[in-house]
Amino acid sequence: MRVTAVVNPKGGTAKTTTAVSLAAVAAQDGQRVLLIDLDKQGSATQWLGHSPDNDELMAALIESKPLDPLAVLTTVPGLELVPASVTFSQSERLTQVVGHQYLLREALAGVTERNWVILDAPGDLGPFTILALTAATDVLVPVPAGALELDEVPKVKETISAVRGRLNPALRLAGVLLTQVRIHGRYQSVLAREVADQLRDEHFPEGGVLESFVRDDARVREAPAWRKPITTYDPGGKADQDYRAVVAELRRQEVANA
Repeated sequence: MRVTAVVNPKGGTAKTTTAVSLAAVAAQDGQRVLLIDLDKQGSATQWLGHSPDNDELMAALIESKPLDPLAVLTTVPGLELVPASVTFSQSERLTQVVGHQYLLREALAGVTERNWVILDAPGDLGPFTILALTAATDVLVPVPAGALELDEVPKVKETISAVRGRLNPALRLAGVLLTQVRIHGRYQSVLAREVADQLRDEHFPEGGVLESFVRDDARVREAPAWRKPITTYDPGGKADQDYRAVVAELRRQEVANA
């Protein structure tokens, strides 16, 4: 079962947008998808029409309870959601458990088989992000095409390397996804090209930056208010097209790595 953690500790990176959009695209393509919201803000949970005002996921992790009863339906057939818990802010409850880093991995071992599990990690590199990386088969890092957006990339790389070395040796990089790319005519903006080049040349010279990217699109910023993923809020629009291309690239990658 593929388990992808979507991770970036910097705010405004389209992390949750990416998690929700990839999950919706894959479900519409006929896959059984489970999205787990690990962010205390609960943005993915609210976007998909549910509330994070509960303690269920936190309690399930700590008490080794099954996750299947927590999964709720969404407006997208085939896409289920495990909502965030408002008590995620009380991270000390989690870290007091011996071997807490493995709690999500152990919980996922008992869930009904899905084609894809997507983890929306919090906007930091704290215990819930480590939990996600330890449970994941791969990690996707969305990076906006902005001047200051590369500051956190070295920290993300270090965290992935540390988790791979100490907790999850099989963790691989699914890719770095360039988001919020501005297009002028048929071409990316100069800044977007410079950010992409810097990612490829300085941060990931060994490869890992995806060929597909996500354009800047006001419609995707409107979608959460209507409690719809971009795939149903603006089907065929720029962001819908782009996230479908990302899913297609990740599938080709999965086949190549099989």
